[in-house]
Amino acid sequence: MAVSSVSSSLPMFQEESLFEPVGKSELDRQDFMTLFITQLQYQDPMKPMDSYEMASQLAQFSNMEATMQMADNMEALLDYQTSQNNLQLLTLLDKDVRLLGNEIGVNGDQHGTGEFTLADNADTCVVEIYDSGQHLVRTIDLGSMSADTYTLDWDGQDSLGEDVADGAYGYVVKAYDIAGQEIGVNYQTVGKVTGLDFDGGKAQLILDNYIGADVSGVIGVN
Repeated sequence: MAVSSVSSSLPMFQEESLFEPVGKSELDRQDFMTLFITQLQYQDPMKPMDSYEMASQLAQFSNMEATMQMADNMEALLDYQTSQNNLQLLTLLDKDVRLLGNEIGVNGDQHGTGEFTLADNADTCVVEIYDSGQHLVRTIDLGSMSADTYTLDWDGQDSLGEDVADGAYGYVVKAYDIAGQEIGVNYQTVGKVTGLDFDGGKAQLILDNYIGADVSGVIGVN
């Protein structure tokens, strides 16, 4: 006698049915009214719901209705405001913006401009430029400099005088006073807005085709 013929006739057990959700985790306005009406239908005729309790439940429903309506209106208002803000950002295309940071974008013969501010007089000041892989591509010796704001107008060339590849580059200013103490440096970057990115619901500017910048980081438009 073949055992396989018996086992093949058995019904298949659907394991996923054990995990199917039953009902809803939250009550909406229709559920509230259904429960309220059902409560009225099945209440004890000899002990009907008093007017105070009924008024209290109706007030709860009224408050819930008003709260849900307010939430819907606020969500619609936020969506509208977000769309308006995104449309306004389109006016920044092809404009130079100033933001905090020390990145420079290189795009062909066009590249961004860096700015840095020395907190004190520097006896020696050196600028180091790195590519996206943190490889040193250029060192610029600026000598002694007084406390002030300076523009780093990099020509987009490496230490051998060759044009670097297009992409995003970072620069670091190393400044020291006469005693060899490091001086604080604040950085800014000026770049052209070449695109906008709205992925994830958060607007981001694209500078010089390669640098992503949060809108909140913009401190000026040139």
